[in-house]
Amino acid sequence: MASSRSLPEAVRGCWYYIPESFPIEGGLNRAHQVLAFSVDGSFIRYQIKSGRRKIAEEGDYTFDGNFLIIRGRNTDTFRVRRHSFRRWSLEGKKKTHHLIRGLFDDTDISLTDAALRDIRILPLRARVQADFTGEHVIYRLTYDQDEQPPLLLGTFFVEHHDDGRRWIGITPLAQGIEPKTWQRIIEDSFLDMFLGKPDDVRVVTLRLLDTDESRSFNYQVKR
Repeated sequence: MASSRSLPEAVRGCWYYIPESFPIEGGLNRAHQVLAFSVDGSFIRYQIKSGRRKIAEEGDYTFDGNFLIIRGRNTDTFRVRRHSFRRWSLEGKKKTHHLIRGLFDDTDISLTDAALRDIRILPLRARVQADFTGEHVIYRLTYDQDEQPPLLLGTFFVEHHDDGRRWIGITPLAQGIEPKTWQRIIEDSFLDMFLGKPDDVRVVTLRLLDTDESRSFNYQVKR
């Protein structure tokens, strides 16, 4: 696996937690779960059903690179197989589940040169979608093609920190988008357009989860 992150960093953030038999296509319309791991060792598991989200469990966890131990109402131990930075298998005593960064198969998307140029020039062409508000949301970034179905460019999650700081983990699915373009997508499409230019955001750190590249910027509301 390409990731060289420290162990808490590797599991950090939001994942879909699904059984092996879960159908990826159309999965958002089915009952499913999301696990959110914090770097302080705590976790929250959400149950999502019929368009509603509720907390199903809270607790703490440890991860040593081979085993993930989740301590909530019960203690569950999983052997971890990291197939890629965006898809892991959790082998339990009775069943295997998957942690995935988005409800898509593990295949990269290739964009045409024209599409890459379009997104680079006008980052607002990458539209943000979300099923819920608040923390621990898995956001989707889509690109509308002419007379074709929208393409899923990737997903991201947001961590809220003190003093107006945000840490955003991006899971790229489309290949060829440069880090500076991802930053402009977050600034223009997410902060400005989707969130409506929030005045409580000061510093944003982006982490591209496929390469571990990080970049920070000061966010200023454009009037």
